[in-house]
Order: sequence, then C-alpha cells, then structure tokens
Amino acid sequence: MQDLELWTLDELCDHAFDIFEELASENLSAEDYGQYQQHYENRGYVDLVIPNGDWADMMMQDLEPELHYEAQIGLTGEAGEADIVLARILLSREKYESLCHAQWRGQ
Repeated sequence: MQDLELWTLDELCDHAFDIFEELASENLSAEDYGQYQQHYENRGYVDLVIPNGDWADMMMQDLEPELHYEAQIGLTGEAGEADIVLARILLSREKYESLCHAQWRGQ
C-alpha cells in the first residue's frame, strides 16, 4: 500500500460529492433531487464508513477496509427526524482506481 497514491479522507469526501453532484439528477426522484437542491447548503452531509457485506456480495470480491470506503451522502434530519441517505457510493482511496459504484435512494 506504500506505493499507492491515496486520497486523503477529506479528498475522498470531495470526490464522492463530485460524483454525487454529477449523477444525482439522473438517479434520484424529482422530489428527492429537489429537496437536496433546496437544503444541501444547510443540511447536506457525507459520511465515510467501512463498506458492509452487501457491497462485497454485489461486487463478488472482497474489499480491503484500508482502501475501500462507502460514502453516504444525504440530508440531516430536522426536528428529531432521521437523516435521509440519498446515495451510498463505494469508492477506493487509490487515486487511479476506477472503482465507483452507487446505490441511490428509491432504486
């Protein structure tokens, strides 16, 4: 892993947001996309988590916890409501790895 050029976690968050912004209008319902557009400045978030087993099953390969992260992108809840996860994006920290898979809310 020493020879790999890796994104920092902050860079990976930015990368995930860039991907989300590029694809959200095509993959979210009009209602979800409109809600995101209206509230992203105040309530938008991205959380990086270790991918759970459903990604490994979908990808049919093991994922390395040091290299692979799931970016959960959404809107924080208001007045005690639950957060809304709009997309889960599987990414590699390796800058030149093209791995990128997304699961969108409602699909």
